[in-house]
Amino acid sequence: MRLKTITGALLVITVCCVSTSTIANKALPAESTQQPSFCGVSELDTQLNGQGANYPAGENFQLLGKAKLSVLFWDIYESQLLTSDAKVPFSSACQCILFKIRYLRAISNQELVANTEAQWQHLQVDKDIYRGYLTKLARIWPDIQAGDQLSLLSQGEITVFYFNQQKIAAIKSPTFAKLFLGIWLDKNTSEARLRQQLLGGGI
Repeated sequence: MRLKTITGALLVITVCCVSTSTIANKALPAESTQQPSFCGVSELDTQLNGQGANYPAGENFQLLGKAKLSVLFWDIYESQLLTSDAKVPFSSACQCILFKIRYLRAISNQELVANTEAQWQHLQVDKDIYRGYLTKLARIWPDIQAGDQLSLLSQGEITVFYFNQQKIAAIKSPTFAKLFLGIWLDKNTSEARLRQQLLGGGI
């Protein structure tokens, strides 16, 4: 596999999302655009509402799986997938998802964006759906050095990005979080081994 088409945007993601069914071995289910009122208020709500800048506390999540992406002789990144209820992503209305990637090599902003587009093309996502997201991501993501971490916190329509645990930007969209996480978790991902390792026994 050519390095230019390495899986996804190579980032760390935290996602709180809404759905009514599990991933299993099927396509990711549809997500809601807002948090149900019965979920209550949490530390994550404060950050998603723009009132906080602290990185989400790790004790709120349980590990589902972890994986390392390597291409030939190069280690690219290490990733972990965690959820607030120890179930597969998108399995309940109040679930939160934390997807973390620690980079093992430098990668430029341009490479991150190009890799993301390549993976959406692999998944046959319509260009009209993702074109606007690529423009936003090109403004948000920094150049990466070995040891850096990117993360994302999302719930409903709001997705917040962190760089080395510092908030850097947000995207408001009801579809972005599911579309982006699908790079790794869709049943047609280009890295089936990583998907299996990240979802653990949930598939």
